[in-house]
Amino acid sequence: MAYGGGNFGGGYGAPPGGGGGYGPPPGGAPPGGGWGGGAPPPGGGWGAPPGGGYGSAPGGAMMGPMMGGSMMQYSSREQGTAFLLSVFLGAWGADRFYMGQTGLGIAKMLTCGGLGIWSVVDAILIGMGKMRDNDGLALAREPAAGNPQKSQGTAFLLAYFLGMFGADRFYLGQTGLGIAKLLTCGGLGIWAVVDLILIGMGKMKDAEGNSLNYDM
Repeated sequence: MAYGGGNFGGGYGAPPGGGGGYGPPPGGAPPGGGWGGGAPPPGGGWGAPPGGGYGSAPGGAMMGPMMGGSMMQYSSREQGTAFLLSVFLGAWGADRFYMGQTGLGIAKMLTCGGLGIWSVVDAILIGMGKMRDNDGLALAREPAAGNPQKSQGTAFLLAYFLGMFGADRFYLGQTGLGIAKLLTCGGLGIWAVVDLILIGMGKMKDAEGNSLNYDM
């Protein structure tokens, strides 16, 4: 069977009507020699997405890499903001309102943070990276650096209960800082509080500069 003129090398033949070709599309020829802006750049692909991120999923949620190379959908609400609201305004339910959980926010506000107990529990859960927003999505964090190995949850609990003795810094492999923190009783408490906030916001790194592993 022949295509376009009786041989296989001739293509699909002329367009109907016997004209000389299909002609340029409306608006003229494509810019730059092609519809895709030319050939892809050297290196075999188009590279990373603009801005270094993976963009937004439907509904404003963010997509980001997890351990092992798989992708996970994150909330548009940030862990750092939620943690600060929980620590300083948790008794009024500000953290729950921020995460879109209006009903729980009202209940928390009317009970003064469950007489303080609910506020403490929420601050610990957010600081450990365990809290979800009203859509069930994990709170967003800054992009992971290096090869995360140390657990944020473990580091936060050590900072919360044993930060005065430098337990969190020892766990992160920062032995010198751990000893200094131990000898100064957590920098008279100030250093201990600062470390707790940094870990709870997801901004602490280990001794090798790696981000902490978010326990999902």
